[in-house]
Amino acid sequence: MERGRVRSPQRRTVALLADALGLDGSERSRFLGLARTVRFPATPPDGEATVPGPEPSTRTNAATAPAPPTDAVAGSSPGSAAGSSPGSAAGPAVPGEPLARVGPGELPAAVPDLAGRFGELDALRALTADITAGRTDTASLVVLHGPPGIGKTSLTVAAGHRLIPSFTDGQLFVDLSGAAADFAAAAAGAEAGPADSDGARGHGRVDPADALAALLRSLGLPDSRVPVSLAERAGLFRTLTRDLRLLVVLDNATDEAQVRPLLPAGRHCLVLVTSRRPLTGLAGAVRVALGVLDPAEGRQMLTSIVGTDRVAAEPTATEQLVRLCGRLPLAIRIAGNRLATRPQWTVAHLVAQLRDQRRRLTVLTAGDLGVRAAFEVSYRQLDSGTAAAFRRASLIPGADFDAALVAAAAGSDGESAAQAAEDLVDAGLLLSLGDRYRFHDLVRLYAYERMGGDETPEQRTVAHDRMVGWLLRRTEHAGAMFEPGGGRSAGAHTGSTRTGSPFDDHRAAGAWLDRESGNWPAALRDAARQGRHADVVRVARALHWYSDATSHRHSWDEIFSLGVTAARALGSARDEAVLLNFLGWARYYCRERNSDGLAALEHALELARRIGDRREEAWALTYSASIFVRSGRAGYAVDSSRQAVALFRQVGYELGEACAANVQGTALAALGRYAEAADLHRDVLEFYRRGSGLSSTGALIAQASTMMCLGADLAGERLWHEAAGEYARARMLFQQCAATFAEAGAAYRHGVTLRALGDVEAATEQLQQALALFVGVPSPWWEARTLHVLAALAGADPVGAADARLLRRRALDRCGELDAPEAHSLRATLLRELAE
Repeated sequence: MERGRVRSPQRRTVALLADALGLDGSERSRFLGLARTVRFPATPPDGEATVPGPEPSTRTNAATAPAPPTDAVAGSSPGSAAGSSPGSAAGPAVPGEPLARVGPGELPAAVPDLAGRFGELDALRALTADITAGRTDTASLVVLHGPPGIGKTSLTVAAGHRLIPSFTDGQLFVDLSGAAADFAAAAAGAEAGPADSDGARGHGRVDPADALAALLRSLGLPDSRVPVSLAERAGLFRTLTRDLRLLVVLDNATDEAQVRPLLPAGRHCLVLVTSRRPLTGLAGAVRVALGVLDPAEGRQMLTSIVGTDRVAAEPTATEQLVRLCGRLPLAIRIAGNRLATRPQWTVAHLVAQLRDQRRRLTVLTAGDLGVRAAFEVSYRQLDSGTAAAFRRASLIPGADFDAALVAAAAGSDGESAAQAAEDLVDAGLLLSLGDRYRFHDLVRLYAYERMGGDETPEQRTVAHDRMVGWLLRRTEHAGAMFEPGGGRSAGAHTGSTRTGSPFDDHRAAGAWLDRESGNWPAALRDAARQGRHADVVRVARALHWYSDATSHRHSWDEIFSLGVTAARALGSARDEAVLLNFLGWARYYCRERNSDGLAALEHALELARRIGDRREEAWALTYSASIFVRSGRAGYAVDSSRQAVALFRQVGYELGEACAANVQGTALAALGRYAEAADLHRDVLEFYRRGSGLSSTGALIAQASTMMCLGADLAGERLWHEAAGEYARARMLFQQCAATFAEAGAAYRHGVTLRALGDVEAATEQLQQALALFVGVPSPWWEARTLHVLAALAGADPVGAADARLLRRRALDRCGELDAPEAHSLRATLLRELAE
């Protein structure tokens, strides 16, 4: 036990102690019973696993799966080197951390005071034995359901630790925060007006797409490789888990729709879901209904927290305490913690406090009344400042937050907020996650109820607006750090209230935006619902260059759409034109919705011309030219981009001129005018190397994107060696910036060029690397194109004919997911080749 190998003494040891103490009869039975807190080791030592563990599966770490390019096309993102290749300026702002090379072990620490639940643990152990023995055909799914505070998470985590030896590829844990969804609209408050379908249920409920992003990152996939849509993320997760032995814990699920996309595909996987509801719509699930502890188990749990002596000294008060807690494990644990941290208190003293709340202890008929009573005891012990921080922190929309955000909600200084947060951790009302905090879902509910009971509606509105305002200002400052000049751009929009930035550089700003990604987008939505149009416009505009560096990380089409609506409400035609340009870029580049993107850009162009804004007119022409290149209308792209270059030159905006020239060069190359294109791209590359004012990451991505364009020009002139050099250098820069989408494009182009040089082995290696990156995104179109080229390489050797056929079939399968002219053309080619 001292080495942590088991949670209870061995039976023979207990028997020897009973003999030494001279116990017999009922005393001996009770002594032996108290020692049986847990039946098997929490962390089995080598050779002592409760369920025999299989050998780890042979697999490729998901981190080696990558992301897509977009041919040497134009207009990658707002203000980047438009006209670049796959994924231009699509990389994250900050290079990623080293990729994980071992299976994830994400289970939280098991509670040391688990009581009872032996039948449920045995059932899970038996199911795991079936999985290990290969007696299951699909991933096994168990739903543990019951009222709040019943101990669903504690039991699931404890079981998970015991089952670790059977799931050698890792253990994943996601808190879906479903219980908090019951008061979803509360944080916005009545002042926010009616919420839409997304906002109405959004507070505390993790979107399945976000949960999948977390699961994919846990399997080793960097942010830059995580797909955008829910369907793509779910498909990639199923693909990556197909041959793995994984334990997946989905905690606090709200409904079936939240769970279904998160289910792995492998038959060696076990999924444990906790929820208040039985989730009857989940087919094939084993359901385990959890009830309250019996009186003996409740006493055993309290004993494990406060010690045998205190319980034995007050047996009657202990029984009363367990009963007043509704025999709910969470309530017993909170009450026990209060006693354990106050050794001068008697159990009877705490019982007397709980009796004052007897109307709130109508047990389970009121759902969480027993839990609320336990929370009430802790809350009454807080000083006024800490109590206010507790109540107002319930307004924070994200699952986790730092002390600075607590200060913003509470209206206190940072030092006081940090101390209050730590006091709340000590009181068991907040969970500590390093330098961040989170509520348990039931505690958040209780905190918000106290907000309604202890503060006026006006005070609540002030706290909510203060917190939202702080998030919006901080987000504006962070986004501005990505602007050319690091937030000191002369092009800052009208109405900007920026003063000194709280961030030292764009890396610190990007890290904050990443950490608070559950909070600042929600604050922006709240501001839009409340009609804070000027704030929405300022923040959406400030995020322009950050979106350029993180094109596939956030829902930029939604964010810029909010900005367009707000600008329209303000009657600000210039802001509307700017944000329509951003929205057009987000639609065509991030979402691959060319027609929708062009519609937004046509509106921006008309508006810019009407108000005489030549700069926004030039941007609209630049982005439109990018779409023209993508859709095979290179002649239109040349005309549009030339107009853009001239307009940018007129207004003296060199960076915009370089972006438009990049698109122009790509359009010329599409028309076969490679020498002209190469001259333009060399000029643009020299501009970026000279110093464009972009952030260091943005400048490197812009250079690499232009190298990709230049490589395509050289390849068009059949200067294969020179083209290969440009692609290799571009890939190195993309990799340095963790711009995986663009890196995949560089690998593909490099491979195609090496093929033209006749270096089949090197070409195959590059293309296989590109394919792995595309699969990781995923990108069905680029997967199909890469598979087709690999098939041609394999088929060049008679020995590889079978492999070539298999590769073509795989490419044909990927084309089947697409409905675009180029996909239909490739499909026809593949069918013809397979028929030969």
